[in-house]
Amino acid sequence: MEHGITEQEWNDYIDGIAEPEVRSRIEAHLIGCVQCWEFHDQLANVNQMLEEAGSQARGELSIDDRRLHIMLRRVFDALRVPESGTVTQQQVRIWIDSLETLLAPFCGAQAAALAMETAARYSPARSIDGISPENWEPFLDRLSSITAAMCGDTFASLVQERGQM
Repeated sequence: MEHGITEQEWNDYIDGIAEPEVRSRIEAHLIGCVQCWEFHDQLANVNQMLEEAGSQARGELSIDDRRLHIMLRRVFDALRVPESGTVTQQQVRIWIDSLETLLAPFCGAQAAALAMETAARYSPARSIDGISPENWEPFLDRLSSITAAMCGDTFASLVQERGQM
């Protein structure tokens, strides 16, 4: 669109994040330009429709805490310590893979992998490959903190429960 207003300035204005001088310039222009006023109305309507659709999608796709807890409990049951009570490095690897598989649908595969790597890096393990039965708890604590920030406290508490088994 012409009239000296860039696409980015329009977007920032509609989103309410335009710099004060840009906002003032656009508002002054809108007073006298019917074409830009109509464009503004169209952008505002589309933005409103997108916000409503996003809100509706989040509502339809969300899982209530009780159902999430049940689903995750099943995963955690599969991750129980072997009956012998001895945790092997192979068992830890299975737990790591299971936790990453659990996280992926909630925050995306890349974010899940990054969360796992970050939790390991800032724990005594220092890397995913360094996680062992001896440093599992500090790793799990870090992962719980990260998942709390990414997915919420309910999900983080369920991740933390894994360590209590």
